[in-house]
Amino acid sequence: MDFVGTWKLVEVSSDKNVYPWGEHPEGYLIYTADGYMSASIMRSDRCQLGLSLEEMQELSKGGIRTLVKNLFGYIKGILRYFQAAKGYTAYTGSYEIQDNKVIHHVKVSLIPDWVGTVQERTFKFLGDKLILTAPPVGDVSYVLTWQRVN
Repeated sequence: MDFVGTWKLVEVSSDKNVYPWGEHPEGYLIYTADGYMSASIMRSDRCQLGLSLEEMQELSKGGIRTLVKNLFGYIKGILRYFQAAKGYTAYTGSYEIQDNKVIHHVKVSLIPDWVGTVQERTFKFLGDKLILTAPPVGDVSYVLTWQRVN
């Protein structure tokens, strides 16, 4: 079976019943024919930030006047922003296949520490599903099941 295409996350399981994206995460994984990939996974129950796009842009520019003017609203928004980011994982880069492993070479990532790293997964195909097993994180192993999007 071929990796190339779009895959929708259908299940995340772990050997310790740990759910970093909640019990019902949503996500997509894309592999291109020219050797690039992109993965995004999020909690399905993330709360709204309560900030407009303009307010978020003002915060990113360090607009102190607007920040002070709306301090309490922004603190609430910043806390929600942190919670939203905590329940989201995204990265993109090139990939290669070696035996039963797919190796992701991370070029950009929501998690800055991942940039320049290698994310290695063992894989198997089961019908129209792609099963990826990540190396243990601490003492927890994760298995992600993806279904091909037609």
